[in-house]
This record gives sequence, C-alpha cells and structure tokens, in this order.
Amino acid sequence: MVTKNSYLLFLGINFLFVAGIDFLHIISYKGMGVFSGNDADLPTQLWIAARYLQSISFLIAPFMLRRTLNVHKVFSIYFAVTSFLLALIFGGYFPTCFIKGSGLTQFKIISEYMISLILLASLFMLRIHRADFDYNVYRLLSGSIILTIFAELSFTFYIDVYGFSNLLGHYFKLLSFYFVYKAIVVTSLMKPYDLLYRELKMREYDLVKKKESHEHLLETLGLVNKILRHDILNDLNIISLSVDNLKERMDERELDMSQKAVQHSLKLISEMKDFESLMYVREVKTIDLRLLVMEVSQEFPIHLNIHGKCSVKADSGLHSVIGNIIQNSIVHGKADMIDISMQEKDGFCELRISDNGSGIPDRVKGRVFEEGFKYGESGHTGIGLYIAKRIVERYGEISLEDNVPSGTTFILKFYFDDKADKETEEKNDDENGK
Repeated sequence: MVTKNSYLLFLGINFLFVAGIDFLHIISYKGMGVFSGNDADLPTQLWIAARYLQSISFLIAPFMLRRTLNVHKVFSIYFAVTSFLLALIFGGYFPTCFIKGSGLTQFKIISEYMISLILLASLFMLRIHRADFDYNVYRLLSGSIILTIFAELSFTFYIDVYGFSNLLGHYFKLLSFYFVYKAIVVTSLMKPYDLLYRELKMREYDLVKKKESHEHLLETLGLVNKILRHDILNDLNIISLSVDNLKERMDERELDMSQKAVQHSLKLISEMKDFESLMYVREVKTIDLRLLVMEVSQEFPIHLNIHGKCSVKADSGLHSVIGNIIQNSIVHGKADMIDISMQEKDGFCELRISDNGSGIPDRVKGRVFEEGFKYGESGHTGIGLYIAKRIVERYGEISLEDNVPSGTTFILKFYFDDKADKETEEKNDDENGK
C-alpha cells in the first residue's frame, strides 16, 4: 500500500542514502581493514556528509506535505548528491574533519553546530505542521530529531574517536534511528490504515469547513439579493406610478424610454430571483409536468396549447425555466401562440415548447445558452437562458431547433431514475473538479 503522506515517503528515500553513507562510515574505521592507508579522518568526513544530508532533508520534508511526490525524480537527486559527496571525500577535496593527536578541526566542530541548528529549524517546521500527522508519528519524529541534536553535540568535543563522548553520540544516534524506524516503517508498512485514516479524517475535516464556508456565503448572497430585489422593486413601483401620472405631460419618446427602463429593471429582478435558485441545491422531487405547465401558463396573456402528460424528477427551479422560455418567445420572438407537448420516451420525458414567432437567427443559435449573450433590441441581461440551462442540467438537458413553419422549439429532456442519478452525479463530479 502506497502512503499519500509525501513527508514520510521523502524521508524514507533520504534515509536509504543516509544509511548507505553510514555503512561506509562504519567500515572505514581503521580496525575494519577495508580502506587501508586511511586514518580517522575518513569516517569523520563520511559522518559529517551523512548528517548534513539527513538534517537538510528533515528541513525540506515539511514542504512535501500535501504534494504528490515524484519518486523517480527525488531518488535521482539523492543519488546525484550522494555520489557528489562521496567523490569529494574519496577524491581528497572534502574539508579535513579530524587530525590525529589534536582532535577535531574547526570545520568539523562548526559543522556539528550548523547541523544542530538545521535540525532545530526542522523541529520547528514539524511542530507547525503537526496537525498533518498522527500524534504518535509526530512524537516519534520529534524525538528522533531531538536525539540527533544530542548526538551532534556529543561529537563536538572528543579527541579520541574511540572515546566516551564519541560512544555516547553513537548511542543517541542509534536511538534516533529507532524512532524513525517506528515512525516510517511501522506506521507506513505495518499499520498503514492508521496513517490512511488520519489523512482521510483531515480531508473530511477540510471538506466540512469548506462546505460550511460555502453555505454561509450562499446565505449572505441570498440575503443581499432579496434585500436588493425588495428595495429596487419598491422604487420601480413608485417610478411606474409616477410615469402613469406624467403621461399627459411627457412626449412619446420620453415615455417610451421610461417604460423600457422600468421593464428592463423588472426583468433583471426576475432573473436575479432565478439566479438565486442556482446557488442552492434544492430537493429533487416528483413533479406533474402538465400541472406545472398549466400553472406557469396563467402568468402570461397568451393562449397556450398543452398536450400530453408526464411526471419528472426536478426541483422548484423548473417553474422559472418554463416561464423564462415562454417569456422569451413572447418578448423576443413576438409569438402569439405557443404549443407545449410532453411525452414519455425510452428512459426520459421530453417537453417541447414551440412558438410561432420570428425564430432565432442561425448565426446565434449556438450561443443563446451562453452566459451574458444577448441579441436584438429586446435583449436584456443575457443570463435568462443561461440560468435555464444550468437549472435543467441538474436533472436533464435542454436544446433548441427551428419550428415549422416558423418560430423556435425548445426541447427539455428529463431522465428517469438511474439515468438521472448518473447524469447528476457526473455533473456534480465535473463541477467539483473545476
């Protein structure tokens, strides 16, 4: 099982190369007889190289959290860095760390303090991100870093490589490695679900917080929208009454402009009300489509021919969709007759709204559902059909075609049961992925 926690994976790769250098450190001691002709400086140089690699990796590791780790790239970088360090050491270019008879060099002592400071910084970074770890893993990693600091400080004042402080430092180092083993190997391999559930819990918590923030924002926007609609609507009613009283004193052009402005604002308020419905995921329920169409038709001063019947799964936003299409037919298409038919077909219910108006020009048919698109002098905000499309896409699809002999036909398809659920799920996945 592959862990999603790139912090531990990154450290695991690091310790593979650190262990390789530490192995060379062990076999490079004079008594091992592997590297003949070398004194105690070689194992000390290897030690310093391994500790720099380890401490810097601890400092970098927190930046790997919540990222997808490119294992091959990281492995290649560590291989290159390790090879470079070994080339410096065995090529005689690495600074001297130990002089027989006098003990540690300034470079070695300063390096131990530098490594300790880097480890302290990495401990601070680990504490900042402690919420991303299981408590036991965080405790083990912190303990490993602290023990490594103690080990480095023990290696700052010995003269004999076989002395007590050197031995104590190795004990600290051995114990720190054991803590890392417990944190990485035991947790990631022997108890992988502990880590996985921790990650899932954190993601669930983030999703809940985002959902709460989103709902709060929607409530605020909805309240602002209602307040604006209420206040503007009151002002428009006053303006409308005033215009009626001034009809005899205003010329025809001024009167026409005033009425158009009022109608435009009323249309905008209506569309804002429809737009508000997009902000909420409303309950989908079974709706008698014929009854809904008859209810909407009473809002318009035009004869509607209604044929067929059908029950669909939809929400309350469907009322505004049908109303918006009928209103467009009257206002934009100048229709005086609308036929509405509905029929159950294989897997879906089809609703067709056909008018005898002027129709939609071929050059704009493909854009009528775009946000902000409008055409002709009667065009308003350009969001009416865009909102209609967004609402219908929750449980079906919408399209249009030419009516015969004239006008436009809007086609709404409402899927039944499994297909509707599948379509809705796919659309929700798409929206969440954006």
